Amino acid sequence: MLVEIFPGFLTGKRSGLFEVLENSTVRETAISLAKSRFIIDPFGFSFFVQLSGDEASIKSGKHTFNNVSTVFGIMREIRKGVIGVQIFVTIPEGFSIKDIDLRLYEKNLISQKGDFLNFAKDYEGFLFPDTYSFYTGITVDEIVRIMNDRFKAVLPVDFEIKAADIGLKDIEVVTLASIVEKEVKFDKDRPLAASVFINRMKIDMPLEADSTILYLLPEHKEWLSDDDYKINSPYNTYLNKGLPPGPICNPSIKSIEAVLDAPESPYYFFITKPDGEAIFEKTLEEHNRDLLKYYGRY
Repeated sequence: MLVEIFPGFLTGKRSGLFEVLENSTVRETAISLAKSRFIIDPFGFSFFVQLSGDEASIKSGKHTFNNVSTVFGIMREIRKGVIGVQIFVTIPEGFSIKDIDLRLYEKNLISQKGDFLNFAKDYEGFLFPDTYSFYTGITVDEIVRIMNDRFKAVLPVDFEIKAADIGLKDIEVVTLASIVEKEVKFDKDRPLAASVFINRMKIDMPLEADSTILYLLPEHKEWLSDDDYKINSPYNTYLNKGLPPGPICNPSIKSIEAVLDAPESPYYFFITKPDGEAIFEKTLEEHNRDLLKYYGRY
């Protein structure tokens, strides 16, 4: 009955990071909590805080909430004081969730390897590579939310329109961008690399992207073996036509834009030279010639 009469007693989102601004009033804090979806009713929250005499207990700074189910739980966390250590984490372009998991572990932001990997498995490709400021005590779901929100914020405003124009779904654009991210080194080569893969899909030709097989392996390899090319997986783009089931890394915006704005081209093949520059060719014969020239094999 108390819950029905006083919705301000309840919380919304139960876990995450919240900042109390310097010299904030109870009302201002309540409104900010509501905007961040931690509480349902800011007026009810203010009423309970004032009723309990906790106005003076609100401490400015960053706080972490862990499964708080009532306003009293929120107040209890706020009274504990701010979380202590700010940690800057750089997530490079092309990092997979497995790479991010290791980086967060090395930065002591997760206690065990796999904590982030297991939670974020459905977000591969949709976590923006950037430098982030996290605090000790932040939850894995909050890290994912921050990185995913950043991804959505930097997407081109015409993303969905351009995706539809080239006949791809949103996830297909990101998946192809993730392959482009892994296959070429320089930004100038990304649009033509995207055009090669699009050209292949148009004629039902396998993408044959080594990066999709590398995604399946526990460790990186310089050269794939014959057995690697035979791995039975929908991510093996040598054995399966079309795109893999999902992204293989978290691509840069430049790779996403390269897919959305891929030019028409006559190319169906490319290699990257030892210096990272890509060479594009029309035929398999030309492609094999390049491989022999720069790597002594094909």
